Amino acid sequence: MIARPIDPRAWLLWAAAATVPPLVGRNPFVLLATTLAVLGVWAAWRDAATDGWGRLLRLGALFALVGVLFNTLTAHVGDRPFARLPDAWPLVGGPLTVNALVYGLLSGLAVFGLLLVGTTLGATLDWATLLRLLPDRLHAVAVTGAVAWALVPQTLRAFGEIREAQEARGHRLRSPADAGPLLVPLLAGSLERSQTLAEALEARGFGAALAPQAALGRWRGAATAAGLTLATVGAYGLAMGSPAFAFGGLGFGVGALWAAGRERGGGPRRTCYREPAWDRRAWLVAGSAGVVLGVEVAILAVQPAAFAYDPYPSMLPPAVSLPLLAALGLLLVPAAIR
Repeated sequence: MIARPIDPRAWLLWAAAATVPPLVGRNPFVLLATTLAVLGVWAAWRDAATDGWGRLLRLGALFALVGVLFNTLTAHVGDRPFARLPDAWPLVGGPLTVNALVYGLLSGLAVFGLLLVGTTLGATLDWATLLRLLPDRLHAVAVTGAVAWALVPQTLRAFGEIREAQEARGHRLRSPADAGPLLVPLLAGSLERSQTLAEALEARGFGAALAPQAALGRWRGAATAAGLTLATVGAYGLAMGSPAFAFGGLGFGVGALWAAGRERGGGPRRTCYREPAWDRRAWLVAGSAGVVLGVEVAILAVQPAAFAYDPYPSMLPPAVSLPLLAALGLLLVPAAIR
């Protein structure tokens, strides 16, 4: 049974709270708590329509394992060696340490957690409602992003169908040279779907200006560019573990984007026949995510070591923040109200 969708604004706030821990640190307790909570939400909300996202998740887990192996073989640093490869071997020659293995596992868990948040958001978000909530001036960007996001599971499903059809014909994937019968039909089908979609959008006048005055003003274009740049810089600062720099950039970026979209011009207008309902479930998801974000920001300000962990050069016990771990449990609220 497919559950009634929750307001996309609540989902976006939940995703923001879930992505902070894997972006700002490598504390194993925090990463594990966040990943388990998001995995619980994914398991509760996935249905038959999310098979494509499930394939993407398995592919991401495979790449995370490759990253763990690469870090273990190439990072010859740490005080706990468990094996040694011949020094004459390029890149991988030298001691293999538990430190490198642990850091690779934590990095792989962080990448998998981010991918899990993205797949959960992609599978549960009501894109049509989200498009109606965005300002008119961001409608073209929103449609483009939604189309690109929706093509991901479609491509993965198409790949699965092509693989099954080729296996029925006796094809077996034994080496990279055998990938041709899989990739060529996938590329041809993707181009055909893209062309059909482009023709449908063009037939509906997507992207066309209604009047010469519908073009964005010069100052509004500059404000939009500045807002996007500052938001990107803020997100980078968050990933690098600089909370003051990150939240400053994100705040100014959001402010610039808000100012750019404040003035209405002669651009296209959309007809909305029914406003999205902000119901009790949306309040629960948004409220719990807001509490998690508040706790994360407070702990980043007063105790940033609660998120951080570095097994180099010596492995020491990671810090444990019980308030943070308890707050991360609130990320399971969407699974409880499924």
